[in-house]
Amino acid sequence: MKNNPLLFFTALIIFSFSACLENNEDELILSCEPETVHYGGFILRFYDGNPNQSGNRRPIRQEVNCWSDLDPIQISAQGAGNCGEGYETYFENPFLGPSIVLGEYDPEINYFKKALEVRAIFSCMDFSTRESFFNLFKPAQYGLATDFEDFGNFVIEYFENGISYSSLGVANSIFNVTLSDIEQISINNADFVVSTVRFNALLKSENGQYLKVENAEVRGRFFRMSPFGVEWEE
Repeated sequence: MKNNPLLFFTALIIFSFSACLENNEDELILSCEPETVHYGGFILRFYDGNPNQSGNRRPIRQEVNCWSDLDPIQISAQGAGNCGEGYETYFENPFLGPSIVLGEYDPEINYFKKALEVRAIFSCMDFSTRESFFNLFKPAQYGLATDFEDFGNFVIEYFENGISYSSLGVANSIFNVTLSDIEQISINNADFVVSTVRFNALLKSENGQYLKVENAEVRGRFFRMSPFGVEWEE
């Protein structure tokens, strides 16, 4: 019985050492050296449940991505919205959402095999003038939108093998999106902002799985948009 405290202390040391080894196995190092002016680097951790609700939940898969704008990777500018003429007028809260999309293109399916999208959400009239559009993107911290009515914030989405993950409707108050190194450019009646975007975000899929995007740094273009069927005078 005299050895019990010693045995307990030894067991505790072994357990602590094992836990450290397990944690080290989860450490991923993100060290990217972009080869093009537009690029993206990020860590993906996939979970079968919400990792924020269980601190001991381990990822079922994790990976590091360092993407430059070189085939088969494409880093493009896209956009979505529901304001303007026609069917889009049925939405009560119209928005425009320019986005940077980074994707691994698959020529066999003529589509992205997997893609990460960084989308800004603003009201339609925020794009009505060149000045108002440029004023949307400032060197500052932005939040992650709870829905498409949450103007002035961002939505992060990821697509892989037919499964879509989104930050919408997920508790992301502990995270933010930071813009820096901003360039305002107008070429041939096209206005766009080049920016470096840094963020962490928790995403959820329709099948209840979760994805945490960590230490993301993306550089790309946000284009000025117009409502469906509308041309700005400027």
